[in-house]
Amino acid sequence: MAEEPDRQKLDALTDRIQAAQKAQEPAPRRESKYTKASLAWRMVIELVVGMGLGVLLGYGLDVLFGTLPVFLMIFACLGFAAGIKTMMRTADEVKHKRGEGARLGD
Repeated sequence: MAEEPDRQKLDALTDRIQAAQKAQEPAPRRESKYTKASLAWRMVIELVVGMGLGVLLGYGLDVLFGTLPVFLMIFACLGFAAGIKTMMRTADEVKHKRGEGARLGD
């Protein structure tokens, strides 16, 4: 006849299996209080850098050609548009949970 399994050994084995499964589970992500703020600062910096590069490039061309306000205004507007486009791309990353923006926005 077959022997009945030892109940204590089975309980100990069940406990070890559950402990091993729990150890392999990924740790729950804790949301830092700075993640939303860092995402907002990233978007502000993207806008300011785009605008700044446009102004610098426009001013440089104006000094080179001697037409001070023309290229400055044109490239300032282009830099602003580029900054807005980059901000929108970051917002899209967060919305669709892709890239670095998604890690910051969780």
